[in-house]
Amino acid sequence: MTYHTLSASETLQQLSVSPAGLGSEEVQRRRERYGANILPSGPEYGIVYYFLQQFKSPVIYILLIAALISMAIGEYTDALFILGVLVLNAIIGTYQEYSSSQKAKHLQNLISTHATVMRDGKALEIESSLIVPGDIVIVEPGTKVSADIRLLHSRNLQVDESLLTGESLDTAKDAEFVTDDPFLMTAGRKNMLFGGTFVSSGRGMGIAVATGAYTEAGKIAALISQESRGRIPLLEKMEKLSYTISLFMGVTIALLFAIGVARGIDLYSLFFFSVALAVAAIPEGLPVAITVALTSASLAMSKRNVIIRKLAAIEGLGACTLIASDKTGTLTRNRLSVEYFISPTRVYDTEVMGEAHEMVYLASILCNEMHYEEAKEGKREFYGDQVDIALARFAARADDSYITASRSYRKIDEIPYEPVNKFSAVMMELESGIFEFSKGSPEIVLSHCDISAPERDEILLSVDEWAMKGYRTIALAFKESHNSATISLSGFTYLGFVAIIDPVRPEAPASVRTAQEAGIRVVMVTGDHPNTALCIAQQLGIASTADEVMHEHSLRRWEEEGADPEVIREKSVFSRVTPSQKMKIVEAYGALGHYVAVTGDGVNDAPALRHANIGVAMGKGGTDIAKASSDIILTDDNFSSIVGGIEEGRRAHDNIRKVIYLLISTGFAELVMVMLSFIAGMPLPLLPVQLLWLNLVSNGIQDVLLGLEKAEPGLLRRPPRPPGEPIFNPLMLRRIAVGGFYIAIVSFVLFYILIESGMDEFSARNIVLLLMVLFENVHIFNARSELNFLHRIGYRESRVLIWWVIFIQLFHLACMHIPLAQQLLHIEPVSLEMWSLLLGLALGLVAVMEGEKWLRLRKKTDQGAI
Repeated sequence: MTYHTLSASETLQQLSVSPAGLGSEEVQRRRERYGANILPSGPEYGIVYYFLQQFKSPVIYILLIAALISMAIGEYTDALFILGVLVLNAIIGTYQEYSSSQKAKHLQNLISTHATVMRDGKALEIESSLIVPGDIVIVEPGTKVSADIRLLHSRNLQVDESLLTGESLDTAKDAEFVTDDPFLMTAGRKNMLFGGTFVSSGRGMGIAVATGAYTEAGKIAALISQESRGRIPLLEKMEKLSYTISLFMGVTIALLFAIGVARGIDLYSLFFFSVALAVAAIPEGLPVAITVALTSASLAMSKRNVIIRKLAAIEGLGACTLIASDKTGTLTRNRLSVEYFISPTRVYDTEVMGEAHEMVYLASILCNEMHYEEAKEGKREFYGDQVDIALARFAARADDSYITASRSYRKIDEIPYEPVNKFSAVMMELESGIFEFSKGSPEIVLSHCDISAPERDEILLSVDEWAMKGYRTIALAFKESHNSATISLSGFTYLGFVAIIDPVRPEAPASVRTAQEAGIRVVMVTGDHPNTALCIAQQLGIASTADEVMHEHSLRRWEEEGADPEVIREKSVFSRVTPSQKMKIVEAYGALGHYVAVTGDGVNDAPALRHANIGVAMGKGGTDIAKASSDIILTDDNFSSIVGGIEEGRRAHDNIRKVIYLLISTGFAELVMVMLSFIAGMPLPLLPVQLLWLNLVSNGIQDVLLGLEKAEPGLLRRPPRPPGEPIFNPLMLRRIAVGGFYIAIVSFVLFYILIESGMDEFSARNIVLLLMVLFENVHIFNARSELNFLHRIGYRESRVLIWWVIFIQLFHLACMHIPLAQQLLHIEPVSLEMWSLLLGLALGLVAVMEGEKWLRLRKKTDQGAI
């Protein structure tokens, strides 16, 4: 029902209620029919749910299959190793996601408050959840509106709807307003109050026409409940990685069985080889290493005022190519401010604001309906209309005594502000006499002043110019009164007009510029006026001309014509946007190939936050519904924090690539080595338990430490990687092949020579295992950078990694002398000469990989020269 098109009496009739309110029996019937006045919410999950969620990964499935095969053929040690890794990964991931979910679980607080209603002719204070459609609700300054309400009576009612509409200015409400437009935007429904908004000033009484899920906020909650189309890059890439490994393993094992059966090899031996191949190919340490890398980034982000609700969102934030940012409270302060005062002769900016005429500040503070309270630590809290508060702060900036002295002056007469009149006036007795002050729309205030027609036209032309820049203009005037009883609206002296705007956060332009330098496009999506949106966008460097702006009518036409993504490709500012339109804008940019990060703080932002690749909510000034819809929360509401988050996300992505390269290249080498032995008809060069030792112990902590590496220089000067780029891009594949084949061929040749020279399998495997440990010890340094030579990489921040590499080598050498480890791993001591020979072979890997970088760099240089 479009109640804004009905008169007050028609609304009462429609809902079958009188101005005295509902009776108790009728309240009960309606509560049973409509339910409680609470927003719909998803189920609350316990810690067990989050633990089980950690196993919903294709890589985990592959590892579980390997563990089951190991158990089936009696290799229980191998199975326990794999299962232990999976449990450790699940514990780490559960801790991070469960603890983050607890910090963000406040969805129902949006309209959880008390309300004053009329029932049985009496005013009662009840919990807002008990309101039913038809209740007569009374509102006053400071009231948090608890339902959607059709006003019956209103007096100077101003409402802050910024968290619902994105409009930074208070909205004037009028119970007498009626329209025949059923599609009028929320911000234009002057006879309606909406759940979750706040009354700034004035009073009113109305009838609750919608509660809970049927309110505007409830409809937004329904949009949130739709399945999200946004996907986090890491999840997509890990699924592709798992599929690739699964397919490769399936083909390889099928080939192995075919060759084995043709050769007459028994099934036990074939299964034994299969487990060895699976253990070699599957990066058992990858889930733990990725989880630790993401957790490390999460901790680093928390120090930069970013809370991560989902670990995979870290890497996703680093992958974003476009930020669709809310304006109010995100890029701006969500606090109106007088930025300029324009007198007939001069423009005063913030640096010289205190030099204007004394009467300017007296008019600002005395013709003002705000009130204030002295808070702790000398701070002052203002209450009332946002424009009046802005004018009070304007006077206080000039001299704080204007605020304190205002209470000592006697008020003789007053004309309160009414939206229909567009001005207010006051008569005050000051120390120097009796003065009248007028404040309001420039056209109206100028009509009270002694001023010529040409002067008036010139002033209004200036007013229009400032309005086109996005500023709200309020004119000021005064006169000395000779009538000590009432205000006379003539003979005023024009002082000038103030230009008010919700100012840009001081750090926002630099943050937007940093994001753009990192190759990330920033667009603004707001519910504010097109001129205001363009003005802010120009200050931020987001847009430069009006051609880049889409406003209410063009957005509606775009939506009706099918929301073609190509239409918005070159647009940078979207104004007067509804929640559903913002969601469609996000989806359209996704269709254009962008990974979209959406920032916002209001109820109106929640659907877009939910449907974006990465939703970033404001933690301090944001609504609970916005936080609950997000992947990431900024605790300081600072747009610059998202840039720091992007840097950490890129670092996490780089480190994950390093870990994957290390594990896949060594796993590939092990796989090739096993296959070469099988094809050559030789015994396994390494047993499954020895392969597990390499993957989980020797490499197991090294890869974790690699995931903790600091960011490489110039990280934010690089363009974002292509959204569809796979983990195994050509560079990764080439490096895996070069390093993997060197390790595999050298190890196989060594094993072949040792066996052919008459050495037994036990001793040969012991030497090959030691060589592989040394390969992994040196290969981790190759993995530290894809682009930089080893001598150009800093090592001061990697001292823990260096000492751990030394420890792992010494630990393996010690295990070769410990009876239990000898029995478990099938190892024995070797001579110093043999160890030195193996170290030389391992260091050859460094020379090979550095040579690969040199050839790649030379080829790139030659192509640049051409």
